Amino acid sequence: MAAASQDGMTPPGPRGVLLALGDDADILRAIDTPGSGMRVVRRCADTAELLGAAMAGLGTLAVVGTDFDELDRSVLDRLNRAGVTGLLLAPNGDRKHWESAGWPVESTAAPAAAVCARLQLIARGHTSSPGPRPDAPTTATPAAAAASTTTASAPPAGAVAAADLWEEFDAAPTPALPPSFSPQPEAVSPAGAPATAHARATVAGDTELGGLVVVWGPHGAPGRTTVAAALASGLAGDTILIDADIEAPSLTQLLGLPEDSSALATAARLASRGRLDAETLDRILIPVSEGRRLLTGLGRPGRWRELPPAAMPEVWAHCRRAAAWTVVDVAGGQIDDAVDDFTLEPGRGAVTADLLRSADVVVIVGAGDPIGVRRLLQLMDDLDGDLRPNGRVEVVVNRVRASAAGPSPQRAVREALARFGDLEDVVVLPDDAQTADRCLMEGRSVLEAAPGSPLGRALAELVDRVDPRSGASARAGHTGRGVRLRRLTSRLRTQRRPKATSERVAAAPSAGPTGAVSSPAVGAPTPAPPPPPEEGPVAAPGTVAARSAIAAVDPQAPLARPAPDGSARRRSGRHRA
Repeated sequence: MAAASQDGMTPPGPRGVLLALGDDADILRAIDTPGSGMRVVRRCADTAELLGAAMAGLGTLAVVGTDFDELDRSVLDRLNRAGVTGLLLAPNGDRKHWESAGWPVESTAAPAAAVCARLQLIARGHTSSPGPRPDAPTTATPAAAAASTTTASAPPAGAVAAADLWEEFDAAPTPALPPSFSPQPEAVSPAGAPATAHARATVAGDTELGGLVVVWGPHGAPGRTTVAAALASGLAGDTILIDADIEAPSLTQLLGLPEDSSALATAARLASRGRLDAETLDRILIPVSEGRRLLTGLGRPGRWRELPPAAMPEVWAHCRRAAAWTVVDVAGGQIDDAVDDFTLEPGRGAVTADLLRSADVVVIVGAGDPIGVRRLLQLMDDLDGDLRPNGRVEVVVNRVRASAAGPSPQRAVREALARFGDLEDVVVLPDDAQTADRCLMEGRSVLEAAPGSPLGRALAELVDRVDPRSGASARAGHTGRGVRLRRLTSRLRTQRRPKATSERVAAAPSAGPTGAVSSPAVGAPTPAPPPPPEEGPVAAPGTVAARSAIAAVDPQAPLARPAPDGSARRRSGRHRA
């Protein structure tokens, strides 16, 4: 600001306007008209120059065209953080898409005088003149004030020009807009900073929205993805499952789907440019089962910049309008959403932070071992201030087992969380590795493949806690009774199987002397079994009597041949002379 005064330029104020348009000659002349109280300080050639001028403090107002150098919502978000607001000029067909961006939207066909009048209204609503000093007389005229000023304390020429421009702006009459113009106030947070896109969407009138569930937790893979897939399959109504994990996305592999391009990145790119609508979202969603669709996540962690925080709330809003429940699986661990002081870009965890603030239910999943419980308690302690969820919080402890928590694992975990974290109401999931592995191999969620298992019944209770209208516990109990009945029936059949086998062996047809199997005639009586052999002296093996007896019983049985020398063998293997 000091440099601008030394160069004779006007310091920033409500009059400093940045133009980012293709053809701006008419609007330039309308803004620079004497008496408007505004001046164009920079005509920008691209978004980099626009952002640079805004961060340098050259102006507080901007007129930007929606077709200007790949403009998106991230650029508007950084302009808001730099303290610049203004007016968007969009074609008539695209005005509706940009209305939720947070800036007033005007048609490119509007006359330059109407654009200037609209900009004056925006400036009056967001800025105010500095007003007189406390020690200055209220009735002093400009000439008297100039006469009373000494040469030693004479203000710079730039400051005098700025004060004159403020007076000119205040003296300018309030413009009267044509009836076709309907200015919409911008949503402002209670602290005075520009509101987030989610707040702007709420102000815009998005009331018919479905529920939003966010599954989060500490590091260490405690089972967030498994819980998110089960919630999406158990909640009542149509659901949309979103993989927003920017570190280790895995919902595609968990559900056995081919890894294709990221649908979430596509939706974010369309929302950034105001091109996302219900029809486009329906095309990029992948059907998983009846009433359940998936929005696939990023393929690699390095692509997290493809999810701009300024555009993601628009994606969530469209998903909530398209389904009764939207379940979002996010990355675990601490959240870093600090804004960079140099680029004014939000941090890596800004998307997760905005989801936690706007979610209806936040499910925090931790592991049921000493390390997992400690990480869970640390995460709950740090969940203060701006990151505290506005909705309901459900704490879930997964993989609770006696080998890691003692003889009574569930009671031990509950007592530890109640004692050290003041967490009384906790959902405990048993360690059912066999069921989880089977569901992973089948590519289905636990509530779809094994709802009657111990893990399935525990997840059904969690679903009913999130939405009592789901009735997941009743369905899981009914399925569990059916599974137990089928197991009992199979066990009874297995016990009866040996008796049936012996009967089939007794009724098997016998072979005739020639080797052909002879079957009884149809309607003939079943022949009686042969009589047992008479008791008598047992013939020595290898003798003629023994061979004759064997041949009488089984003609096809191999017969033992006598020794070449005609002698019999002893049991010890020696020959008898």
